[in-house]
Amino acid sequence: MKKIFLIPIIVLCACKPQTTDEEGGQQMLAEARACYASGNYTAARDTILSMRKRFPTAFEARQQAILLMDSVELQLAEGDSLKSEFFRRKLEHDRKELKEKN
Repeated sequence: MKKIFLIPIIVLCACKPQTTDEEGGQQMLAEARACYASGNYTAARDTILSMRKRFPTAFEARQQAILLMDSVELQLAEGDSLKSEFFRRKLEHDRKELKEKN
């Protein structure tokens, strides 16, 4: 009786399609590229970091992700400098207004 139940379980497990690390890595790389294209740089970075952990042997995907990560980090750095420039100018503007009122 036990043998009858084990055979279908083994067959079901054997038929289940398996995703290789490279395929999974490429899928996550595509997700990261989509996030980057939509301007969601933080999500792109997080997806790349997750891909590195989940698919450590996806060498081709990881190699391509290095270039994408460089672009992501550059955009995040530029975004920070643009934000700080905006606030610096806003502060100068507010100071001028305050001086004019006094």
